[in-house]
Amino acid sequence: MWVLLGALNAGGYMQWVESLGVNSTQDSVKLLQETRDPVVLVLMAFTAVIVAPVCEEIVFRGYVYPAAKKFVGPWCAGICSALVFSAAHGSLVALFPIFILGALLAWIYEKTGSLWATIAVHLCFNGATVAMQFAARFLNLPLDPPP
Repeated sequence: MWVLLGALNAGGYMQWVESLGVNSTQDSVKLLQETRDPVVLVLMAFTAVIVAPVCEEIVFRGYVYPAAKKFVGPWCAGICSALVFSAAHGSLVALFPIFILGALLAWIYEKTGSLWATIAVHLCFNGATVAMQFAARFLNLPLDPPP
């Protein structure tokens, strides 16, 4: 439930950014929206929902966060790992929502000590995001609010 609300909130942020005249669509999202090849769609969804969360959590919460925590403590390590996490996603306009997700994931890791917990939340967040993209595309549901 909270993951879906987070994904919807991030979508609202992106709509606000676009209302300022900034194109907020990442190249991978654009490809997901435009490709007609079902194999590409399945591979992109699998990569976004399964592969990316597992790999990113191993790197950012499994290595970056604990290494930073040794030097600066949990709060600063959470902020630092969230900054690196958001920068690694390569989208200037998505920097803030991805930073918030990264900080939340660092907090979850600190509280649970489990990468499985962060992988599950990350997987759900990415899954909700991909599901919204698929719904918009295949069910002709608008991602933008009505005027």
